[in-house]
Formats: sequence, C-alpha cells, structure tokens
Amino acid sequence: MATGTMSADLHFEACMPRSCGNGPDISYPFWIFDEQESFCGYPNFEITCKEKDPILKISEETYIIRDIFYNNNSLLVVNAVVHEDHCPTPRKNVSLDRTPFSLSPDNVNLYFLYNCEGKHTYHTYPVSCASNTSFHSFAVFHKEALENTNYSIESCRTLIESHVYVNDDISFVSLLGMNYTDVLKLGFVLNWTAHSCSNCKRSEGRCGFGYTHEFVCFCSDGPHPKTCNDGNCKRHTF
Repeated sequence: MATGTMSADLHFEACMPRSCGNGPDISYPFWIFDEQESFCGYPNFEITCKEKDPILKISEETYIIRDIFYNNNSLLVVNAVVHEDHCPTPRKNVSLDRTPFSLSPDNVNLYFLYNCEGKHTYHTYPVSCASNTSFHSFAVFHKEALENTNYSIESCRTLIESHVYVNDDISFVSLLGMNYTDVLKLGFVLNWTAHSCSNCKRSEGRCGFGYTHEFVCFCSDGPHPKTCNDGNCKRHTF
C-alpha cells in the first residue's frame, strides 16, 4: 500500500468507488484490499474480491455482499458456505459482538433444529444431510407455530437461529416452494455504525481517515475536515 505524503487530488482519486465485478460499488466505510487505500474506510470494513464477488469477514465467518444500501447504513449478505456446500448446515448463531454490525429488524428468523426425535405436521424445510432413520433435522420459520401444534422442540438436540431477509417481491407461496438452501441464498440484512458520510458526499467529496484516524472529506482541491464546502482545506500526511 502507498505511504508518505500524497497530493490532495490523489487522495480523492484513491477513494473513488470501485467494484469486484459482481455486486455493488464499494466506497466508505468499506474499502477493497489491494484496490483501494486503507484510509478510504474503516479497518473492520475491509473487503476482498473472490471470483468477482465482494467478500466481508465478520467474526471468522465469510459473507458475500449482494448489495449495500449507503442511504440507511445497511447491507445484504449471504454466508459463503451457502454457495460452497450443496447441503449447508448452520451450526452456530450469527456472532456480531464487538463489531460495528448488527442484525436488521427487517430480517425474519429461520430456525434449524437438529437430531429431533418426534414427527411433526407443520410445514418445515427438511435438512436431509443431517437426518437419518432415527433422527430428523429441519428448518422452520415460525418456531412458535410449530410448538402450537404440540410439537416438542425439546425432542431436538440442537436449535440454531438463522436469519433471512424476505422482500416484498417474494410471495409466501413461493417461499414455501423453495428448499432451505434457496431460502438461505436470499441472504439477510446487517446494519452498521460509522461516521456519517452524507454531508461530504453531498459536497461531491469522498470520505476517509487521516493520520490520527480522524474523519476526513477528500475533495478535488484537497482534504477537508467535514465537507468540500467548509473552506478549510488542509494537507494531511498518510
């Protein structure tokens, strides 16, 4: 990565939005390793490109970014395992502790129940690769409705809570016609917390960070503390 003092317009150019090929343009607070300078985003928002897909790692899990909604600080992600494994079996809950990310309330819960003894009549998604003649494994959206059919969840050895974002274009009938892998491929939404870039963007600037990790608005005439219109252009060392 580049070091030393750079001219102002080079900082502005360095933080130009880029793409891995698939998915959205990447810009602050995200940045692409080996494609953009690290001062263009936060360390925890580092993205790598794999086969033209933007990849984000959170708590040792690898996610493919399907879309980024910069206007409300959220992104749509899919766990990479869902595309790499013909029968993915989530074995732990999503962990976002000590990260700038949180689960969006727009997601719905998809529960995975493994090694269950009892039979059920409620609609579920079979997980055949984790089932045998003695124990059944399946996924279900409405755990409470399943329990209301007098099914004992205690008969299952493991319960994992997964998450899915179901947009308005997907009908309930089509959702029921999917298998659980296709449901997981819909992805889920994460929100993030970071210094707002909206004022800098409105002034045609690009957001980033200075040497002491303070917020900087990179503009065509040089870096500014907040926006390109604040009349306070300064030279920074990066």
